[in-house]
Amino acid sequence: MQGIGKILKDSREARGITLDEVSEATKIRVKYLEAIEQEEFQLLPGEVYVKGFTTAYLKYLGIKDLPEVVEIMKSQREKPETSVLVQDEDVKEKTASSRSSRHATQPVQRRKAPRAAFEEKPLSKNSSLIIILSIVAIVLLLALQWAYTRSQQEDIPQNDVPQQEEQNSGQESNGDETQNNGDTQEPVTPPEPAAPVYDGLEMQLEILDVNPNGTDQCWMRITADGKSTEMTLSEGQTQSVKAAEKINLNLGNAGAVKITLNGQDLGVQGSQGQVVKKEFKVEDYNTTAQ
Repeated sequence: MQGIGKILKDSREARGITLDEVSEATKIRVKYLEAIEQEEFQLLPGEVYVKGFTTAYLKYLGIKDLPEVVEIMKSQREKPETSVLVQDEDVKEKTASSRSSRHATQPVQRRKAPRAAFEEKPLSKNSSLIIILSIVAIVLLLALQWAYTRSQQEDIPQNDVPQQEEQNSGQESNGDETQNNGDTQEPVTPPEPAAPVYDGLEMQLEILDVNPNGTDQCWMRITADGKSTEMTLSEGQTQSVKAAEKINLNLGNAGAVKITLNGQDLGVQGSQGQVVKKEFKVEDYNTTAQ
């Protein structure tokens, strides 16, 4: 029995049809038609294409229903299906052509040269913020220094102003004093101090230096309101006595004793070596010193 390829080839040649005409009518490439006629089915993309292309070829020639063709096709269906691992060369060619055309149309991209090591990198946000804050801090420091220097300069003339004013006021006061000195003014008598007020009798006894050849002494007895005291005083010593009503004195050397009573100087009450007795009453002496 002839093969399917032989039947297709003989039928085509008997009709005087070329493979190009078959290819144009069936849209099957010439090389696949030749592979079918040579029964080299492994050149086709796969078993599905083998059956499809063969059926289309047979239908085009009008020999699909011949008994021998039916028998061959039946035997072909009974064979176990084997996958033909043949890639469609047309697909490959199209893929290759499309790649080549894409590479041809795309401009050649030049590789960028690596950046130089010394090329400056853009500053990050944190670096920019630090730089700005540093500039602001420097400006503030300069402003504070300028303000401090200016305040120090302003303080200098301010300190001189009071001194100048003091000098001027001193000159004015000196001028006033000179002018006042030129005018004749009557002396002002200061008021006399108020006389002290005594409650009763207050007496002071003082031993004077009346003997140039020796030390003056005086024995005395003092009785104040009935209370008596005896003593001997030497030159330069004093004795104070107070009484509400009266004081009685008994002096052994009256010329050496000076008596002061309620602020009044009574002097000595006798001569040197003379014994004198004296009584002083409150009604006899004013309580106000004269």
